[in-house]
Amino acid sequence: MAEIVDEHDFKKVAPTSDDELLAQIGHVQELERNYSIWSLGSLCLCLMATWEALSSVIATALTTGGAPCLFFNLLISIICTIAIACSLGEIASIYPTAGGQYHWVAALSPASSRATAAWITGWINVGGQIVLTASAAFAAGLQLQALIILNDESYLPARWQGLLFYWAVLLYAAAINIWGAKMLPTANLLSGALHIAGFLAILITLGAMAPKNSPSFVFTKVSNTSGWSNDGIAWLVGLLSSVYPLLGYDAACHLAEELPHASRNVPIAMIGSVTVNGILGVGYCIMLLFSTGGLDVLLSTPTGFPFMQIFLDATKSRAGATVMSLIITITAVAATVAGITSTSRTTWAFARDKAIPFDRYFAHVDQRLHIPVRMVILVTVPQMFLGFIYLGNSTAFNAILSMAILGMYTSYLIPIVYFIVYGRPKLAQHEFGYFKMPKALGLGLNLVSCAWLMLVIVFATFPTFMPVTAQNMNYSIVVMGGWLVLGGIYYMVRGRKKFEVPVVDREAYNFE
Repeated sequence: MAEIVDEHDFKKVAPTSDDELLAQIGHVQELERNYSIWSLGSLCLCLMATWEALSSVIATALTTGGAPCLFFNLLISIICTIAIACSLGEIASIYPTAGGQYHWVAALSPASSRATAAWITGWINVGGQIVLTASAAFAAGLQLQALIILNDESYLPARWQGLLFYWAVLLYAAAINIWGAKMLPTANLLSGALHIAGFLAILITLGAMAPKNSPSFVFTKVSNTSGWSNDGIAWLVGLLSSVYPLLGYDAACHLAEELPHASRNVPIAMIGSVTVNGILGVGYCIMLLFSTGGLDVLLSTPTGFPFMQIFLDATKSRAGATVMSLIITITAVAATVAGITSTSRTTWAFARDKAIPFDRYFAHVDQRLHIPVRMVILVTVPQMFLGFIYLGNSTAFNAILSMAILGMYTSYLIPIVYFIVYGRPKLAQHEFGYFKMPKALGLGLNLVSCAWLMLVIVFATFPTFMPVTAQNMNYSIVVMGGWLVLGGIYYMVRGRKKFEVPVVDREAYNFE
Protein backbone atom coordinates (compact mmCIF):
# COMPACT_ATOMS: atom_id res chain seq x y z
CA MET A 1 0.00 0.00 0.00
CA ALA A 2 2.77 2.40 0.90
CA GLU A 3 6.49 2.36 0.61
CA ILE A 4 9.09 3.25 3.19
CA VAL A 5 11.67 5.62 1.77
CA ASP A 6 15.19 4.28 2.18
CA GLU A 7 16.60 5.76 5.37
CA HIS A 8 20.06 6.28 3.83
CA ASP A 9 18.63 8.32 0.96
CA PHE A 10 16.44 10.30 3.33
CA LYS A 11 19.31 11.26 5.56
CA LYS A 12 21.20 12.74 2.62
CA VAL A 13 18.80 15.65 2.60
CA ALA A 14 17.04 15.55 5.95
CA PRO A 15 18.18 16.25 9.49
CA THR A 16 19.68 13.26 11.23
CA SER A 17 17.77 13.54 14.53
CA ASP A 18 14.41 14.63 15.83
CA ASP A 19 15.98 17.54 17.74
CA GLU A 20 17.90 18.70 14.65
CA LEU A 21 14.73 18.58 12.57
CA LEU A 22 12.94 20.69 15.18
CA ALA A 23 15.83 23.16 15.27
CA GLN A 24 15.78 23.58 11.51
CA ILE A 25 12.12 24.58 11.56
CA GLY A 26 12.88 27.28 14.10
CA HIS A 27 12.17 25.66 17.49
CA VAL A 28 14.15 24.14 20.33
CA GLN A 29 13.29 20.85 22.02
CA GLU A 30 11.34 21.79 25.18
CA LEU A 31 9.21 18.69 25.77
CA GLU A 32 10.63 15.34 26.83
CA ARG A 33 10.38 12.48 24.34
CA ASN A 34 8.79 10.06 26.81
CA TYR A 35 6.39 8.31 24.45
CA SER A 36 7.14 5.09 22.60
CA ILE A 37 5.29 3.90 19.52
CA TRP A 38 3.29 1.58 21.80
CA SER A 39 2.28 4.22 24.34
CA LEU A 40 1.42 6.70 21.59
CA GLY A 41 -0.57 4.05 19.71
CA SER A 42 -2.41 3.26 22.95
CA LEU A 43 -3.16 6.96 23.45
CA CYS A 44 -4.70 7.12 19.96
CA LEU A 45 -6.67 3.91 20.56
CA CYS A 46 -8.13 5.25 23.79
CA LEU A 47 -8.75 8.78 22.52
CA MET A 48 -10.71 7.32 19.60
CA ALA A 49 -12.20 4.59 21.86
CA THR A 50 -14.18 3.43 18.83
CA TRP A 51 -16.24 0.59 20.24
CA GLU A 52 -16.83 2.46 23.51
CA ALA A 53 -17.81 5.68 21.71
CA LEU A 54 -20.07 3.67 19.42
CA SER A 55 -21.90 2.48 22.53
CA SER A 56 -22.49 6.08 23.59
CA VAL A 57 -23.81 7.42 20.27
CA ILE A 58 -25.84 4.60 18.70
CA ALA A 59 -29.13 6.35 19.47
CA THR A 60 -28.83 8.76 16.54
CA ALA A 61 -28.36 6.05 13.89
CA LEU A 62 -31.04 3.82 15.44
CA THR A 63 -33.45 6.75 15.28
CA THR A 64 -32.64 7.85 11.72
CA GLY A 65 -32.36 4.46 10.01
CA GLY A 66 -32.32 1.59 12.46
CA ALA A 67 -29.65 -1.10 12.77
CA PRO A 68 -28.66 -1.15 9.05
CA CYS A 69 -27.96 2.59 9.19
CA LEU A 70 -25.46 2.10 11.99
CA PHE A 71 -23.75 -0.97 10.52
CA PHE A 72 -23.31 0.16 6.91
CA ASN A 73 -22.44 3.74 7.84
CA LEU A 74 -19.78 2.43 10.22
CA LEU A 75 -18.32 0.12 7.58
CA ILE A 76 -18.05 2.94 5.03
CA SER A 77 -16.74 5.33 7.67
CA ILE A 78 -13.92 2.96 8.66
CA ILE A 79 -12.80 2.53 5.03
CA CYS A 80 -12.83 6.28 4.40
CA THR A 81 -11.14 7.04 7.73
CA ILE A 82 -8.26 4.72 6.84
CA ALA A 83 -7.93 6.70 3.60
CA ILE A 84 -7.83 9.94 5.61
CA ALA A 85 -5.29 8.54 8.09
CA CYS A 86 -3.04 7.43 5.21
CA SER A 87 -3.35 10.86 3.60
CA LEU A 88 -2.54 12.73 6.81
CA GLY A 89 0.12 10.20 7.80
CA GLU A 90 2.02 10.82 4.59
CA ILE A 91 2.04 14.56 5.27
CA ALA A 92 2.93 14.05 8.95
CA SER A 93 5.90 11.94 7.90
CA ILE A 94 7.27 14.94 5.99
CA TYR A 95 6.51 17.54 8.68
CA PRO A 96 6.47 15.84 12.13
CA THR A 97 5.72 18.76 14.48
CA ALA A 98 3.26 19.30 17.33
CA GLY A 99 1.38 21.93 15.34
CA GLY A 100 0.14 19.28 12.96
CA GLN A 101 -2.40 20.51 10.45
CA TYR A 102 -1.57 24.22 10.54
CA HIS A 103 2.15 23.51 10.21
CA TRP A 104 1.45 21.34 7.17
CA VAL A 105 -0.67 24.02 5.52
CA ALA A 106 2.07 26.57 6.17
CA ALA A 107 4.56 24.29 4.47
CA LEU A 108 2.38 23.56 1.45
CA SER A 109 0.57 26.83 0.71
CA PRO A 110 1.81 29.63 -1.58
CA ALA A 111 3.69 32.45 0.11
CA SER A 112 0.96 34.97 -0.69
CA SER A 113 -1.66 33.17 1.43
CA ARG A 114 0.57 31.16 3.75
CA ALA A 115 0.04 33.08 6.98
CA THR A 116 -3.74 33.35 6.67
CA ALA A 117 -4.25 29.76 5.56
CA ALA A 118 -2.04 28.38 8.35
CA TRP A 119 -3.66 30.51 11.03
CA ILE A 120 -7.23 29.63 10.00
CA THR A 121 -6.36 25.92 9.91
CA GLY A 122 -4.78 26.11 13.35
CA TRP A 123 -7.71 28.01 14.83
CA ILE A 124 -10.21 25.48 13.46
CA ASN A 125 -8.11 22.55 14.67
CA VAL A 126 -7.79 24.00 18.18
CA GLY A 127 -11.56 24.56 18.33
CA GLY A 128 -12.25 21.05 17.05
CA GLN A 129 -9.91 19.44 19.57
CA ILE A 130 -11.38 21.41 22.47
CA VAL A 131 -14.87 20.21 21.57
CA LEU A 132 -13.74 16.63 20.85
CA THR A 133 -12.21 16.38 24.31
CA ALA A 134 -15.33 17.95 25.81
CA SER A 135 -17.45 15.29 24.09
CA ALA A 136 -15.49 12.48 25.78
CA ALA A 137 -15.91 14.20 29.15
CA PHE A 138 -19.64 14.67 28.44
CA ALA A 139 -19.99 10.98 27.67
CA ALA A 140 -18.16 9.99 30.87
CA GLY A 141 -20.03 12.46 33.07
CA LEU A 142 -23.50 11.65 31.76
CA GLN A 143 -22.77 7.93 31.95
CA LEU A 144 -21.81 8.28 35.62
CA GLN A 145 -25.15 9.95 36.22
CA ALA A 146 -26.88 7.26 34.15
CA LEU A 147 -25.35 4.56 36.34
CA ILE A 148 -27.14 6.10 39.32
CA ILE A 149 -30.41 5.97 37.35
CA LEU A 150 -29.69 2.34 36.47
CA ASN A 151 -29.24 1.36 40.11
CA ASP A 152 -31.74 3.66 41.86
CA GLU A 153 -35.24 3.99 40.40
CA SER A 154 -36.11 6.71 42.91
CA TYR A 155 -33.34 9.01 41.69
CA LEU A 156 -34.61 12.01 39.74
CA PRO A 157 -31.77 13.23 37.49
CA ALA A 158 -31.24 16.95 36.97
CA ARG A 159 -29.18 18.56 34.23
CA TRP A 160 -27.17 20.62 36.69
CA GLN A 161 -26.05 17.36 38.31
CA GLY A 162 -24.94 16.05 34.91
CA LEU A 163 -23.00 19.30 34.48
CA LEU A 164 -21.19 18.70 37.79
CA PHE A 165 -20.24 15.16 36.72
CA TYR A 166 -18.91 16.59 33.44
CA TRP A 167 -16.83 19.19 35.26
CA ALA A 168 -15.46 16.57 37.65
CA VAL A 169 -14.21 14.46 34.73
CA LEU A 170 -12.54 17.50 33.13
CA LEU A 171 -10.84 18.57 36.36
CA TYR A 172 -9.58 15.04 36.95
CA ALA A 173 -8.18 14.86 33.41
CA ALA A 174 -6.47 18.25 33.76
CA ALA A 175 -4.95 17.26 37.11
CA ILE A 176 -3.57 14.02 35.66
CA ASN A 177 -2.06 15.96 32.76
CA ILE A 178 -0.29 18.31 35.17
CA TRP A 179 0.77 16.24 38.17
CA GLY A 180 0.68 12.82 36.57
CA ALA A 181 2.36 13.72 33.30
CA LYS A 182 5.33 11.41 33.91
CA MET A 183 2.93 8.48 34.26
CA LEU A 184 0.88 9.23 31.14
CA PRO A 185 2.77 6.91 28.74
CA THR A 186 2.34 4.00 31.18
CA ALA A 187 -1.25 5.01 31.92
CA ASN A 188 -1.99 5.02 28.20
CA LEU A 189 -0.60 1.49 27.87
CA LEU A 190 -2.85 0.34 30.73
CA SER A 191 -5.83 2.08 29.16
CA GLY A 192 -5.03 0.37 25.87
CA ALA A 193 -5.04 -2.99 27.65
CA LEU A 194 -8.43 -2.18 29.22
CA HIS A 195 -9.68 -1.14 25.78
CA ILE A 196 -8.88 -4.59 24.35
CA ALA A 197 -9.76 -6.67 27.44
CA GLY A 198 -13.04 -4.83 27.94
CA PHE A 199 -13.98 -5.43 24.32
CA LEU A 200 -13.44 -9.16 24.66
CA ALA A 201 -15.27 -9.38 27.99
CA ILE A 202 -18.37 -7.55 26.75
CA LEU A 203 -18.37 -9.35 23.40
CA ILE A 204 -18.28 -12.75 25.12
CA THR A 205 -20.96 -11.74 27.64
CA LEU A 206 -23.37 -10.47 24.99
CA GLY A 207 -22.66 -13.47 22.79
CA ALA A 208 -23.46 -15.91 25.59
CA MET A 209 -26.32 -14.18 27.42
CA ALA A 210 -28.20 -11.71 25.20
CA PRO A 211 -31.29 -12.76 23.19
CA LYS A 212 -30.48 -12.39 19.49
CA ASN A 213 -32.21 -10.45 16.73
CA SER A 214 -32.58 -11.85 13.22
CA PRO A 215 -30.03 -11.05 10.47
CA SER A 216 -32.75 -9.13 8.60
CA PHE A 217 -33.18 -6.80 11.61
CA VAL A 218 -29.46 -6.05 11.66
CA PHE A 219 -28.76 -5.73 7.94
CA THR A 220 -31.98 -4.86 6.08
CA LYS A 221 -34.78 -3.57 8.33
CA VAL A 222 -34.68 0.24 8.01
CA SER A 223 -36.51 2.17 10.73
CA ASN A 224 -36.77 5.97 10.54
CA THR A 225 -38.43 7.55 13.58
CA SER A 226 -36.55 10.84 13.43
CA GLY A 227 -39.31 12.88 11.83
CA TRP A 228 -37.36 13.36 8.60
CA SER A 229 -39.72 12.58 5.72
CA ASN A 230 -36.89 11.59 3.38
CA ASP A 231 -35.25 8.32 4.46
CA GLY A 232 -32.08 9.12 2.49
CA ILE A 233 -31.50 12.39 4.33
CA ALA A 234 -32.33 10.72 7.64
CA TRP A 235 -29.78 7.99 6.87
CA LEU A 236 -27.07 10.59 6.18
CA VAL A 237 -27.94 12.49 9.36
CA GLY A 238 -27.22 9.19 11.12
CA LEU A 239 -23.59 9.42 9.98
CA LEU A 240 -22.90 11.12 13.31
CA SER A 241 -23.05 7.74 15.08
CA SER A 242 -20.44 6.16 12.81
CA VAL A 243 -18.09 9.10 12.22
CA TYR A 244 -17.66 10.35 15.77
CA PRO A 245 -16.18 7.06 17.09
CA LEU A 246 -13.35 7.39 14.56
CA LEU A 247 -12.12 10.87 15.50
CA GLY A 248 -8.88 11.69 17.30
CA TYR A 249 -6.15 9.65 15.61
CA ASP A 250 -4.36 12.89 14.66
CA ALA A 251 -3.31 13.09 18.31
CA ALA A 252 -0.22 11.19 17.20
CA CYS A 253 1.06 14.11 15.15
CA HIS A 254 0.45 16.57 18.01
CA LEU A 255 2.76 14.53 20.22
CA ALA A 256 5.43 14.28 17.53
CA GLU A 257 7.81 16.32 19.70
CA GLU A 258 7.46 13.82 22.55
CA LEU A 259 8.21 10.74 20.44
CA PRO A 260 11.50 9.43 18.98
CA HIS A 261 11.70 8.78 15.23
CA ALA A 262 8.53 10.82 14.72
CA SER A 263 8.68 10.78 10.91
CA ARG A 264 8.29 7.01 11.00
CA ASN A 265 6.29 6.42 14.16
CA VAL A 266 3.58 9.06 13.82
CA PRO A 267 2.09 7.57 10.60
CA ILE A 268 2.30 4.08 12.10
CA ALA A 269 0.38 5.22 15.20
CA MET A 270 -2.26 7.04 13.16
CA ILE A 271 -2.97 4.34 10.60
CA GLY A 272 -2.50 1.49 13.05
CA SER A 273 -4.93 2.92 15.61
CA VAL A 274 -7.62 3.49 12.98
CA THR A 275 -7.20 -0.02 11.58
CA VAL A 276 -7.26 -1.75 14.97
CA ASN A 277 -10.17 0.32 16.25
CA GLY A 278 -12.02 -0.19 12.98
CA ILE A 279 -11.78 -3.97 13.30
CA LEU A 280 -12.89 -3.86 16.94
CA GLY A 281 -15.67 -1.43 16.07
CA VAL A 282 -17.20 -3.61 13.34
CA GLY A 283 -17.11 -6.72 15.52
CA TYR A 284 -18.67 -4.90 18.45
CA CYS A 285 -21.28 -3.20 16.27
CA ILE A 286 -22.49 -6.53 14.86
CA MET A 287 -22.75 -8.13 18.30
CA LEU A 288 -24.47 -5.07 19.78
CA LEU A 289 -27.07 -4.90 17.00
CA PHE A 290 -27.85 -8.61 17.27
CA SER A 291 -28.39 -8.04 21.01
CA THR A 292 -30.50 -4.86 21.01
CA GLY A 293 -34.00 -6.19 21.56
CA GLY A 294 -36.84 -3.81 20.66
CA LEU A 295 -35.79 -0.34 19.48
CA ASP A 296 -38.74 1.34 21.23
CA VAL A 297 -37.51 0.13 24.63
CA LEU A 298 -33.91 1.08 23.88
CA LEU A 299 -34.65 4.60 22.68
CA SER A 300 -36.87 5.33 25.68
CA THR A 301 -34.48 3.95 28.32
CA PRO A 302 -34.42 6.23 31.41
CA THR A 303 -30.61 6.16 31.45
CA GLY A 304 -30.44 7.92 28.09
CA PHE A 305 -27.84 5.39 26.90
CA PRO A 306 -29.24 2.40 24.97
CA PHE A 307 -26.12 0.30 25.60
CA MET A 308 -26.86 0.23 29.33
CA GLN A 309 -30.32 -1.13 28.61
CA ILE A 310 -28.81 -3.77 26.31
CA PHE A 311 -26.42 -4.85 29.05
CA LEU A 312 -29.24 -4.96 31.61
CA ASP A 313 -31.50 -6.99 29.32
CA ALA A 314 -28.66 -9.41 28.59
CA THR A 315 -27.44 -10.02 32.14
CA LYS A 316 -30.75 -9.52 34.01
CA SER A 317 -28.54 -7.98 36.68
CA ARG A 318 -28.06 -4.32 37.61
CA ALA A 319 -24.66 -5.16 39.06
CA GLY A 320 -23.57 -6.95 35.88
CA ALA A 321 -24.81 -4.12 33.68
CA THR A 322 -23.02 -1.62 35.92
CA VAL A 323 -19.66 -3.42 35.69
CA MET A 324 -19.96 -3.71 31.91
CA SER A 325 -20.95 -0.05 31.61
CA LEU A 326 -18.07 1.07 33.83
CA ILE A 327 -15.58 -0.35 31.32
CA ILE A 328 -16.96 2.09 28.75
CA THR A 329 -17.14 4.98 31.22
CA ILE A 330 -13.57 4.50 32.46
CA THR A 331 -12.34 4.46 28.87
CA ALA A 332 -14.24 7.72 28.25
CA VAL A 333 -12.41 9.24 31.21
CA ALA A 334 -9.10 7.99 29.78
CA ALA A 335 -10.06 9.51 26.42
CA THR A 336 -10.62 12.84 28.16
CA VAL A 337 -7.14 12.67 29.68
CA ALA A 338 -5.64 11.85 26.27
CA GLY A 339 -7.70 14.59 24.63
CA ILE A 340 -6.41 17.26 26.98
CA THR A 341 -2.87 16.03 26.33
CA SER A 342 -3.30 16.34 22.57
CA THR A 343 -5.24 19.62 22.66
CA SER A 344 -2.80 21.31 25.00
CA ARG A 345 0.16 20.38 22.78
CA THR A 346 -1.54 21.69 19.64
CA THR A 347 -2.54 24.95 21.27
CA TRP A 348 0.88 25.27 22.89
CA ALA A 349 2.51 24.96 19.45
CA PHE A 350 0.06 27.58 18.18
CA ALA A 351 1.03 29.92 21.02
CA ARG A 352 4.71 29.22 20.37
CA ASP A 353 4.14 30.68 16.90
CA LYS A 354 2.47 33.74 18.47
CA ALA A 355 -0.95 32.90 17.07
CA ILE A 356 -3.12 33.53 20.13
CA PRO A 357 -3.51 36.34 22.68
CA PHE A 358 -0.94 36.35 25.50
CA ASP A 359 1.16 33.90 23.50
CA ARG A 360 4.34 34.40 25.51
CA TYR A 361 2.57 33.54 28.76
CA PHE A 362 0.77 30.46 27.43
CA ALA A 363 3.75 29.12 25.44
CA HIS A 364 5.64 28.65 28.69
CA VAL A 365 6.84 25.15 29.53
CA ASP A 366 7.24 24.28 33.20
CA GLN A 367 10.92 23.59 33.73
CA ARG A 368 10.33 21.02 36.47
CA LEU A 369 7.46 19.08 34.89
CA HIS A 370 8.52 19.66 31.25
CA ILE A 371 4.92 20.20 30.14
CA PRO A 372 2.92 23.33 29.17
CA VAL A 373 0.98 23.58 32.45
CA ARG A 374 -0.59 26.92 31.63
CA MET A 375 -1.87 25.59 28.33
CA VAL A 376 -3.41 22.54 30.01
CA ILE A 377 -5.39 24.93 32.21
CA LEU A 378 -6.27 27.20 29.29
CA VAL A 379 -7.81 24.45 27.12
CA THR A 380 -9.74 23.06 30.10
CA VAL A 381 -11.55 26.35 30.82
CA PRO A 382 -13.53 26.65 27.53
CA GLN A 383 -14.40 22.97 27.80
CA MET A 384 -15.99 23.69 31.17
CA PHE A 385 -17.97 26.58 29.69
CA LEU A 386 -19.30 24.30 26.94
CA GLY A 387 -21.15 22.43 29.66
CA PHE A 388 -23.64 25.28 30.00
CA ILE A 389 -25.09 24.31 26.61
CA TYR A 390 -26.37 21.15 28.29
CA LEU A 391 -28.45 23.15 30.77
CA GLY A 392 -30.67 24.65 28.08
CA ASN A 393 -30.75 22.11 25.25
CA SER A 394 -32.15 18.58 25.31
CA THR A 395 -29.91 17.46 22.45
CA ALA A 396 -26.77 19.24 23.67
CA PHE A 397 -24.73 16.02 23.64
CA ASN A 398 -25.47 15.52 19.92
CA ALA A 399 -24.61 19.17 19.27
CA ILE A 400 -21.23 18.68 20.98
CA LEU A 401 -20.60 15.60 18.81
CA SER A 402 -21.51 17.55 15.67
CA MET A 403 -19.18 20.40 16.63
CA ALA A 404 -16.35 17.92 17.14
CA ILE A 405 -16.95 16.44 13.70
CA LEU A 406 -17.15 19.89 12.06
CA GLY A 407 -13.92 21.13 13.62
CA MET A 408 -11.85 17.99 13.24
CA TYR A 409 -13.02 17.09 9.74
CA THR A 410 -12.43 20.64 8.46
CA SER A 411 -8.91 20.56 9.91
CA TYR A 412 -8.31 17.24 8.13
CA LEU A 413 -9.73 18.48 4.83
CA ILE A 414 -7.65 21.65 4.44
CA PRO A 415 -4.13 20.10 4.50
CA ILE A 416 -5.19 17.23 2.22
CA VAL A 417 -6.52 19.72 -0.36
CA TYR A 418 -3.29 21.71 -0.16
CA PHE A 419 -1.26 18.51 -0.50
CA ILE A 420 -3.19 17.51 -3.63
CA VAL A 421 -2.71 20.93 -5.24
CA TYR A 422 0.71 22.06 -4.03
CA GLY A 423 2.43 19.06 -2.46
CA ARG A 424 2.10 15.82 -4.38
CA PRO A 425 2.68 17.32 -7.87
CA LYS A 426 5.79 19.25 -6.80
CA LEU A 427 7.62 17.21 -4.15
CA ALA A 428 10.51 15.07 -5.35
CA GLN A 429 11.06 11.52 -4.12
CA HIS A 430 13.63 12.54 -1.53
CA GLU A 431 11.38 15.28 -0.16
CA PHE A 432 8.88 12.80 1.29
CA GLY A 433 9.23 11.32 4.74
CA TYR A 434 9.65 7.66 5.72
CA PHE A 435 6.03 6.92 4.85
CA LYS A 436 5.24 7.49 1.17
CA MET A 437 2.40 6.05 -0.90
CA PRO A 438 2.73 5.34 -4.64
CA LYS A 439 1.53 8.40 -6.54
CA ALA A 440 -1.64 6.91 -8.04
CA LEU A 441 -2.70 5.23 -4.80
CA GLY A 442 -1.89 8.32 -2.76
CA LEU A 443 -3.86 10.63 -5.04
CA GLY A 444 -6.79 8.21 -5.08
CA LEU A 445 -6.92 8.04 -1.29
CA ASN A 446 -6.59 11.82 -1.10
CA LEU A 447 -9.62 12.29 -3.37
CA VAL A 448 -11.70 9.70 -1.50
CA SER A 449 -10.78 11.45 1.73
CA CYS A 450 -11.86 14.87 0.45
CA ALA A 451 -15.19 13.57 -0.88
CA TRP A 452 -16.01 11.82 2.40
CA LEU A 453 -14.91 14.75 4.56
CA MET A 454 -17.09 17.22 2.64
CA LEU A 455 -20.13 14.92 2.74
CA VAL A 456 -19.88 14.45 6.51
CA ILE A 457 -19.22 18.14 7.21
CA VAL A 458 -22.48 19.08 5.45
CA PHE A 459 -24.68 16.56 7.26
CA ALA A 460 -23.05 17.17 10.65
CA THR A 461 -24.92 20.49 10.71
CA PHE A 462 -28.37 18.89 10.26
CA PRO A 463 -30.71 18.45 13.25
CA THR A 464 -31.33 14.86 14.34
CA PHE A 465 -35.07 15.33 14.80
CA MET A 466 -37.84 17.02 12.87
CA PRO A 467 -39.64 19.32 13.32
CA VAL A 468 -36.90 21.59 14.65
CA THR A 469 -37.49 23.43 17.90
CA ALA A 470 -35.33 25.62 20.09
CA GLN A 471 -34.83 22.60 22.34
CA ASN A 472 -33.65 20.09 19.72
CA MET A 473 -31.93 22.45 17.28
CA ASN A 474 -28.39 21.50 16.22
CA TYR A 475 -26.47 24.56 17.35
CA SER A 476 -23.10 23.25 16.16
CA ILE A 477 -22.94 25.56 13.15
CA VAL A 478 -23.77 28.55 15.37
CA VAL A 479 -21.06 27.74 17.91
CA MET A 480 -18.43 26.95 15.27
CA GLY A 481 -19.43 30.04 13.30
CA GLY A 482 -19.01 32.12 16.44
CA TRP A 483 -15.60 30.54 17.05
CA LEU A 484 -14.49 31.48 13.52
CA VAL A 485 -15.86 35.03 13.79
CA LEU A 486 -14.16 35.55 17.13
CA GLY A 487 -10.88 34.22 15.75
CA GLY A 488 -11.22 36.22 12.53
CA ILE A 489 -11.67 39.47 14.44
CA TYR A 490 -8.62 38.77 16.56
CA TYR A 491 -6.54 37.81 13.53
CA MET A 492 -7.44 40.98 11.58
CA VAL A 493 -6.90 43.30 14.54
CA ARG A 494 -3.83 41.76 16.13
CA GLY A 495 -2.95 38.24 15.10
CA ARG A 496 -1.76 38.86 11.53
CA LYS A 497 0.76 41.39 12.77
CA LYS A 498 2.56 39.04 15.12
CA PHE A 499 1.84 35.49 13.91
CA GLU A 500 5.12 33.82 13.06
CA VAL A 501 4.43 31.43 10.20
CA PRO A 502 6.07 28.06 10.93
CA VAL A 503 9.30 27.57 8.99
CA VAL A 504 8.35 24.20 7.58
CA ASP A 505 9.18 24.62 3.93
CA ARG A 506 11.77 23.02 1.67
CA GLU A 507 14.57 25.25 2.83
CA ALA A 508 14.05 24.11 6.43
CA TYR A 509 14.71 20.55 5.31
CA ASN A 510 17.75 21.44 3.18
CA PHE A 511 15.68 20.68 0.05
CA GLU A 512 17.30 22.16 -2.98
